[in-house]
Amino acid sequence: MRIRAKEDISLLELIMETFPETSLTKAKKMIIYGSISYRNAIVKSTELIIPKGDEIVYTKYRGGKRVVREKTDVPVLFEDRDIIFVLKSPGINLDSKPNERHKSLFSLTKSYVRRKWHSRQDLFIVHEMSQEEGGVCMFAKSIDARNYLRENIENIRLEADILIGGKPRHKNDRISIWVEAGPRNRFEVVDGESDGSILSSIKYTTIQTYDTFTHIRAEIEPNSSYKTRFHLSHVGNPIIGENLYGERQASPNWLKLYITAIELIHPITRKKIKIETALPNSFTKVNLPI
Repeated sequence: MRIRAKEDISLLELIMETFPETSLTKAKKMIIYGSISYRNAIVKSTELIIPKGDEIVYTKYRGGKRVVREKTDVPVLFEDRDIIFVLKSPGINLDSKPNERHKSLFSLTKSYVRRKWHSRQDLFIVHEMSQEEGGVCMFAKSIDARNYLRENIENIRLEADILIGGKPRHKNDRISIWVEAGPRNRFEVVDGESDGSILSSIKYTTIQTYDTFTHIRAEIEPNSSYKTRFHLSHVGNPIIGENLYGERQASPNWLKLYITAIELIHPITRKKIKIETALPNSFTKVNLPI
């Protein structure tokens, strides 16, 4: 059964709209158990955004060993033979660390793809994310895909929703500064271009202004979130929950930087794809003071 989105809508909302008599629990199971395909791939995240005019395909759930084999604790946004996009929760490590009690996102995703495809299925980290960040995260499932994505990393576009302290000087702007990278992901501002300096640039639009903070949407470079965090702190608008740069914030907020979209050229088909997700309901809930 083909279902077309009449407007930009989350996958869960589209299922509930199409099957109004279906309970919320059953609608979630229809997605989690692999009954929904999108762009020729099974999707398992209720938060995946389906753009207006796009279609999903619903296949009636029949159960069986396949579902048990494909069960995962990681919400899968998109998957094919070469790449997989999953949803990362803030606080979970991307990769394992010594003496870590909880499994990393990489470990959980690798367990899933090996159960689904076969025991020797590979998985490679392409998109680096810090423990504090959340949102869309991508892995490669073959060496060829990994190499292409790493060699063309500058062509991958990330869109992030960010809550910053205070109000930016301009509602919509592009801010550029020259920085110099140091140890432990630390940066320093330099007067201009010099040996070892990097031009840090952030283009953003304001989504909503609150009393003490502002919701912006920004284009950020892949694998450069630390630079983004430093950049915003330097211009006087640190990200809510930021404890790496500037003064440590007194409130117990998790870092309000959430990757809501990744756009790239597919490493094998060479077609442009964009994977989007909705913001968690808790994103704009801020514990004061900040």
